[in-house]
Amino acid sequence: MGIRVLIVDDHPVVCEGFSQLFEFVDGIDVVGTAGTGAEGLERMERLSPDLVLVDLSLPDLDGATLAAQMHKRHPDSRVVIFTGGADPGEVRRAVAAGVDGVLMKTMPVAQLITAIRDVAEGREVVDRDLAGILMEPDAETGAVPLSERERDVLGLLAQGMTNKDVASALFISRATVKSHIENILRKLNANDRAAAVAEGFRRGLLRA
Repeated sequence: MGIRVLIVDDHPVVCEGFSQLFEFVDGIDVVGTAGTGAEGLERMERLSPDLVLVDLSLPDLDGATLAAQMHKRHPDSRVVIFTGGADPGEVRRAVAAGVDGVLMKTMPVAQLITAIRDVAEGREVVDRDLAGILMEPDAETGAVPLSERERDVLGLLAQGMTNKDVASALFISRATVKSHIENILRKLNANDRAAAVAEGFRRGLLRA
């Protein structure tokens, strides 16, 4: 059995189209689809997917809220926002909700398949067309937001953990840890880990 995927999207053509697409991909199995957030939660309980593709715009719940609920109920499952739009505010809210990835429905199929496999292996993935949005300063605070996983990494760095320790604690590779640290340093405008931790406390991202 490959990566068990649940698709939550209120457009039947999207659910059907990608379900058929993945039938021809080794290692990815669509175990169900849902058209609303409520249906998505019910099917997640029943099907226990490894990964859920969630549309940002659903009739009853927005994708970011649904993703947060799914993560809370099923912390071992990966949740990826799968969107056709790129509204900066919505993308930031999705990342803040702790999703494991944000992907565009228009991305090339080969890249989508690679992204799903990367997320299933514990890496966070953001569509290259959306990455720039996440690096733009927030209009109100002027700060570049850290993702939930980046905040997790920063918290462990504050405890004095090495890359190896962080990788073990978060069940991710050292290469992924290194990538997160590079993003943290850039977003916090810090030269090293100590400066990043200090800036994290200053911004309220960390608490003593």
